[in-house]
Amino acid sequence: MDDRFDRRELLLHLGDVLEAMRNVGATQAFSPLALLASREPSLQALPFLQHMSPRLRARDFLERAASAYASWPRALLETELDRVELASTVQRELFADDPQGWASYAAYVRQKVSWFGLELDKSAHASTAVNDDDEENGGTSPTPAMKTGWPWKPIE
Repeated sequence: MDDRFDRRELLLHLGDVLEAMRNVGATQAFSPLALLASREPSLQALPFLQHMSPRLRARDFLERAASAYASWPRALLETELDRVELASTVQRELFADDPQGWASYAAYVRQKVSWFGLELDKSAHASTAVNDDDEENGGTSPTPAMKTGWPWKPIE
């Protein structure tokens, strides 16, 4: 399976997050991020900000986003992609007290990376007997076919 394109999309998203951090850092630190994202043209171009909690202040976003995404560059270069860890750092740092925001944000990222956060969603919701029976009896899994692999040849 080939996950080069998923890695690329996550790197592009990381770039958007860094751009948001730069633009938020140039604003009022105590203002709610949602308010800034609705008013500042540079932030309006970053739709993932719409999924953040309305209570999240700009300075808190900067701190939390730095923690949430700090491990991404290294993780995206690993041979085996730890999908759960990529999503869980973001969920834990930015959405710990906002499950609806997390669901909305994860759905946004899934528009490009179909598996993002699915493992966390499964662990957050107890599976029902109907769902378990469906999968055991050949039902379709909600997870589409995943691509894996590495875009570069290993150094020998």
